[in-house]
Amino acid sequence: MLLLGVVACRPSEPQVVPPTNTTTQPLESEKVEAAATPLPEAAEVDVAEVAAVEPVAEPVEETPPPRPDPQKLLVMADRQPLLLDVYLWIDGRPFEEALQTLSTKVIEMADTDGDGISTWDELADNPQFNRGQFGSLSFSNPRERDRLIKLYDVNRNGRVDVDETPRLLTRNRGKAREFSVDPRAYSTFRRSREQSDVLRTLDRDGDQWLSADEIAAAAELLQARDADADGIVSAAELSPPSGPMMGMSSGDNWRGELGAFVLDENTSWPEVLRSLETIYNFGSAIEVAELFGDDSPLKMIDEDGDGYLEYREIARIAELPASASLEIRFGKREEGEAFFSLSATEEARFALQETEFADSKALVDGNGRLVIHTADDIASGAAAAEMRAQGLFQVYDQDKNEYLDGDEFPENAIERLDFAAVDADEDGKLTQAELSAALVNVDLVKACQVRVQRTGIVDPLFAVLDENGDGRLATRELRSGAEKLQRLDMDGDGTVSLDEFPAFGGLSVYRGGDRDGSGLPSRAYQPPVEGRPDWHLGMDFNGDGDVSWAEFLGNQTQFEQLDRDGDGLLSVVEAGTKSI
Repeated sequence: MLLLGVVACRPSEPQVVPPTNTTTQPLESEKVEAAATPLPEAAEVDVAEVAAVEPVAEPVEETPPPRPDPQKLLVMADRQPLLLDVYLWIDGRPFEEALQTLSTKVIEMADTDGDGISTWDELADNPQFNRGQFGSLSFSNPRERDRLIKLYDVNRNGRVDVDETPRLLTRNRGKAREFSVDPRAYSTFRRSREQSDVLRTLDRDGDQWLSADEIAAAAELLQARDADADGIVSAAELSPPSGPMMGMSSGDNWRGELGAFVLDENTSWPEVLRSLETIYNFGSAIEVAELFGDDSPLKMIDEDGDGYLEYREIARIAELPASASLEIRFGKREEGEAFFSLSATEEARFALQETEFADSKALVDGNGRLVIHTADDIASGAAAAEMRAQGLFQVYDQDKNEYLDGDEFPENAIERLDFAAVDADEDGKLTQAELSAALVNVDLVKACQVRVQRTGIVDPLFAVLDENGDGRLATRELRSGAEKLQRLDMDGDGTVSLDEFPAFGGLSVYRGGDRDGSGLPSRAYQPPVEGRPDWHLGMDFNGDGDVSWAEFLGNQTQFEQLDRDGDGLLSVVEAGTKSI
């Protein structure tokens, strides 16, 4: 029977079927042997015993994904350039896998005839892609179609190759970068010193120094800027009319030197050298020991030993060991995994410091503070896209017929996509499912592109006075202002020079959307003060944590009894548990 079964699985050998009227009689000796041989008795089977010997499948431990390849990021800190290793994760996988997955999807879309060959013509004619649904440029215009094919088909073979898709998806005509620095990410340290609104208020003679008399008058001069008489001096009250930016004027038209560079095969090394010379030596040649000290790591790349950095040597910066590691986990994370971490090596020539901003840490270099902020602007996944689609439908489906027509579809609702690009079946009716799918596709591209941009500028002198980091100068902070400014006098000559002023720089590492570099990170959550009486919280109209006589709703005798130190302010400690 077994042999017959095996033969039956061989289609190349014909099966021999015996005639239907033919029977095969067993031999007489076979009959006798069969009758003489007793049938074996069925053995009793112990079910429990069988179950006991059955192998138990051991749980298979999932192999954790490998750590991402580090991205080299050169940042221009206040006193010296610093090299960071940046490790990026997306949804628990190494960053470099994200764009590879998206590239694979695009290559599949370029094979519309299913012949296994992905071509640019097929991709350019695919209505699910050719209008820019994936964040790429639109191929729908015939003239633009031919130009874009020539632009992205680098090897001119007509096929969509794996190494050609990153340039297409990132809309980068010359360099395919999933991790990049925004060209507006200027270094702000020098500007933060020179353009301080606090300095402008206190420096009555305009020499960009703070004399002993100007420091002594700090509280009075700053309090005079309290335009609404609420006992708080805000950044807006110190800023000129052009617009406040956390104690600094916004300066939207300002242009500077690039303050960060991704170091890879696409790095513009002449631009790196120019930024180094401009930021650290006013455009002159970089003499390493003179500017950065004898122990600077940059001495290691001075091949000819002449003490200067030259163009032919500058690319060796990428070979230096990093002085800090930044690890960011975008998207989904396992329980207990932090969104970001920043650590320094033992040899690092800077200190790490907590900041007043959420998801941020600072590299303190001399009296300069570089805030590294991280942000994820992508609400990834089909569920998030569906919720956004529902919200758009609730607002724009005016006739409630469960689809949007061309007149109802809002302009710029989804990036640069028009109605035709989102209407996948081209029936003139945009359903919620089509809208949700378009949102998913747009986010797919954004989700695998990480950018570095500068943040807004914090007035460093304002930050010195703002002890609790809430962005406002309260009465207590103003009273102690002179003492805090005097601490900046490093040489003890009684004045604070421009070089002694603190400086601020900020970089945001984020994915999704676009940032113009003018905004500041959101401030970290401040928990309420424990044990604070309700009356104290209710009377604190300006929210500075104290109750002044102007805010107090009781009588003068009550105020004086509570104000044990006689400073004219009722603190939480003085309020205690007393009721009013």
